[in-house]
Amino acid sequence: MNRFLKMLEEGTYREHREVTYYADCLCVTSKYLSEVSKKVSGYAANYWINRYTILDITRLLRDKSLTFVQISDMFGFSSPAYFSRYVQQNLGVRPSDYRE
Repeated sequence: MNRFLKMLEEGTYREHREVTYYADCLCVTSKYLSEVSKKVSGYAANYWINRYTILDITRLLRDKSLTFVQISDMFGFSSPAYFSRYVQQNLGVRPSDYRE
């Protein structure tokens, strides 16, 4: 669990938001990583990936010098529309509404 969180703290979530990636890096199965995460922290592995991602996105959204496209590109989203959908699902508001 410590190695998993260390990877997230290093910003790996910007390129990889799949539990399988972290599990492969740690030489365990996705199921095992999620079970250990849930047992240790009370939350599954994907919760932590999304948590780090959303915290970073909200920090970047507060920086009005960055466009939504730039932030979307930083996180490797396939399109700004997908980025907007991801933010809306996780924050409950569109990126533009978050900035207001």
